[in-house]
Amino acid sequence: MNRLTIILFVLAISGCSAASDYRNVSVITQSDNGVIMSLADELQREHMASTFDGLVLVTEGDAVLFKSAYGYADREGSVKNSAVTIFDMGSIAKTFTAASVLQLAQDERLELSDTIGDFYPTAPDDVKPITIMQLLGHSSGLDNFHNDSDFELMDKVEAESRILSMPLIAKPGEKIAYSNAGYTLLAAIVEKVSGQPFQDYVHDKLLTPLNMSNTGFYQDQRITVNNMARGYGGDDQGSTTFEKGLTWALVGAGGMVMSIDDLATWSVALKNGTIFPAGVPNSVFIEANERWLLGSLAQVEISGEPIVQMGGSTDYGYTALIQFVPNRDLLIILLLNAHDSKYKNATHHRLSRNHILPILLGEGAELPNK
Repeated sequence: MNRLTIILFVLAISGCSAASDYRNVSVITQSDNGVIMSLADELQREHMASTFDGLVLVTEGDAVLFKSAYGYADREGSVKNSAVTIFDMGSIAKTFTAASVLQLAQDERLELSDTIGDFYPTAPDDVKPITIMQLLGHSSGLDNFHNDSDFELMDKVEAESRILSMPLIAKPGEKIAYSNAGYTLLAAIVEKVSGQPFQDYVHDKLLTPLNMSNTGFYQDQRITVNNMARGYGGDDQGSTTFEKGLTWALVGAGGMVMSIDDLATWSVALKNGTIFPAGVPNSVFIEANERWLLGSLAQVEISGEPIVQMGGSTDYGYTALIQFVPNRDLLIILLLNAHDSKYKNATHHRLSRNHILPILLGEGAELPNK
């Protein structure tokens, strides 16, 4: 073996060793069902290959079938991911914006047919006809972004001005096109209607009634900073989005963090409609259009199975996903804080589609409650 070969071999070994230093699997709950054991093996292989770090939860009905933590929340501080770790949820935050709007609609403080012109009489004429329902269902014609970055300094007045003055990419209702800007505008409308700052409304009307004490916005004083997972795999390795602060570049479209248990609580609340008064229909699952439900949940089909889902990602290594499989009463939740080059910031979707769903929904797969 020549000197160059030896050097390359040593570098390769040391690189593998460094990567393996951050591999850790902490099983919290695991059914002894064969399908779930296969899932656990598959996820451990992907984690050991550095595909992801974070938390994975699978429930069937009210039963937790699988819950496991992978890797580290803070590699430098040697803090492992656990059930109390708090993660950035990315665009899953939009479900809170949608829920706020739907609550106000149930209280008859606004209607889904209300238009931007009703709230902003001086808006451009082509923007005025956009309805609340079109904003919720990403069919408003608004472009995706009104900001240069998620952390751009911007107050509400500037955000409103930028959004309302953006050239439309389609006539209202003509095209489904994802719009972060549309959800920021919805948050501003929540403030107009409720008379509260958006973050206060979410905390008072959604988080507190559900006892979700490990959920909040960036730099929320109620969140335990020591439990925050740092992001690995994107920009600014080892930092948190939480510490960067929240401006109206992101309000309504993202900027929220939560624990796995809180996300499970929230997912069940969306599913059961407990964010509304007893006896009131659950408008979260009403169709806004063929792609989107009113609760900011997307309708997709994977391997012939109807799935209702919402995912989120940032440029800092965080990705997150909630998936309902209605025909099987399954809920799949991923809160991740690290990825490698295999799936990058689509790790949440690819991990589920390529590794989780094929096992849970595979031919002959029998789960405990079947």
